[in-house]
Amino acid sequence: MALRHTHVLPAVVVVLLGLSACIPSQPENTDYRANFEALWSIIDERYCFLDEKGVDWDSIHTVYSKRMDLMEEKKAANDLNFFHLMAAMLDELHDGHVNLMTGFDVSANSDWAGDPTEGLNVYMRQKYISGYLMQSGGMLYNNFGIKDKPNHRIGYIRYNSFSSSLGSMDFILRYLDNTEGIILDVRGNGGGLVSNASDLAGYFYDKRTLVGYTTHKTGPGRESFSKLKEVYVTPAEGRRWTEKPLVILQDRGCYSATNDFLVKVSHAPNVYRIGLPSGGGGGMPATSELPNGWRVRYSAVKSLDVDKKSIEGGIAPDLEVANETFDQNPKAPDRILSEGILYILTHSKESKDKTE
Repeated sequence: MALRHTHVLPAVVVVLLGLSACIPSQPENTDYRANFEALWSIIDERYCFLDEKGVDWDSIHTVYSKRMDLMEEKKAANDLNFFHLMAAMLDELHDGHVNLMTGFDVSANSDWAGDPTEGLNVYMRQKYISGYLMQSGGMLYNNFGIKDKPNHRIGYIRYNSFSSSLGSMDFILRYLDNTEGIILDVRGNGGGLVSNASDLAGYFYDKRTLVGYTTHKTGPGRESFSKLKEVYVTPAEGRRWTEKPLVILQDRGCYSATNDFLVKVSHAPNVYRIGLPSGGGGGMPATSELPNGWRVRYSAVKSLDVDKKSIEGGIAPDLEVANETFDQNPKAPDRILSEGILYILTHSKESKDKTE
């Protein structure tokens, strides 16, 4: 196996060097100034969070226009340099839903995530939990005994991405029916399909429930938004989980569709959320094309909670708990998970019956 690697790696290096050499210094019919103005105008007219985030987009135009001038004066204008300059301008929005997409790279902003190990130590979870989980679609699940409490079992479900299917939730909930409660761990889940967020939330409601609103840009004016549209969660057909505790573990790695799920499930009976405020990402993205064929993705639709407050900045948990970061202590215990177990043992129907 090692011999195969020694022959493959140099070839890969050659290919990469060849790709770098293919980036033209000045493609024909490319006007960088026109593309700069087009990109700035798209955000100015269609991005939905400029006022909410207090972004002075006019001042940013001035700053980056001067940088464009400097780049051209130094005769450093080429696709790659122009891409990096425009990516830096878009980063001023601090929005994970904003991307500049080209044939050679895609810009992205991830400063919303913080230190991910403050919410989840993947090494410790792999060591103590992951090897014992069953899988259905994107759901990893099982039930676990509690040390010194032989008559108590806790259900555990891990969902890593809302881009993955929900699997057979009816089977999973039946399988976990004899537990004291379920821990649903969505820490580090960066999002995916909003439809999956709505469908998953439906397993924890017995009646159709108003959970928020949406509004979208209707014109170039900063205040040009549509009337609020109500968003409801509809109960899933078949088995649902509404009688026993459901603890949701969250952290700053929860973004986009996961952020949406945390809002939609927050009014469900018996739900309690533990961990860190989510990373946010309450804007639904749209895409526009620049004159040179590059595409820009940006937040065009605002999502609001039932109190009509934007969820772009993230969702606070019911109980805020942080773990020691991996740098502080690689073998730190999972405080967030421990608090979830404690909550279930304290609030389960069986525990209440024994103390009455």
